[in-house]
Amino acid sequence: MSAADRRIAPAPRTEWPEHFEDHLAGIGCPICTNDFTAEDIAWGLLINKGTFANAYLWRSGQVRGYVVVIFTARHVAEPTAMTSAEAAGFWNEALAAGRAVEQYYRPLKLNYQLLGSVVPHAHFHITPRRSDQDPAPGGPLPFDVLDHGRQDEEQLQSDARGLRELLGCTGSSVVPR
Repeated sequence: MSAADRRIAPAPRTEWPEHFEDHLAGIGCPICTNDFTAEDIAWGLLINKGTFANAYLWRSGQVRGYVVVIFTARHVAEPTAMTSAEAAGFWNEALAAGRAVEQYYRPLKLNYQLLGSVVPHAHFHITPRRSDQDPAPGGPLPFDVLDHGRQDEEQLQSDARGLRELLGCTGSSVVPR
């Protein structure tokens, strides 16, 4: 089977997600409704609490080590709406999470995606790509691989502890080094 045959084609969209324009404006934004002081936001486990963003080891999907870094300073859909300090801080905190993922999982490559076409709130998807068991080697990873399925909870908890240690975060109140 060729790499192209193994790729999962995304479902075509015919319209923007429901309430997209409201969410874009910060009204009912599904990301803003999270408690960013919590260690577990149901979608993922907090591995680093930063000044501008929190990093979470995500529960969904089929890729072990999938991390989402969410801008938490305020509702922002586009990085261009951030101040220079916010943008630099957001990127630096995403890089810290990426470095921890690289060190912990030793992937072949990391992908950083900042899209916001489904949930318009600034957040990075950091996805480790592996030389084996990659559903789309050499190409973009289909979001179905990140959205469908769940991570093994015991492995997820163990990985979160390891990533927190690398990021200098400990205990029930996860704080940056």
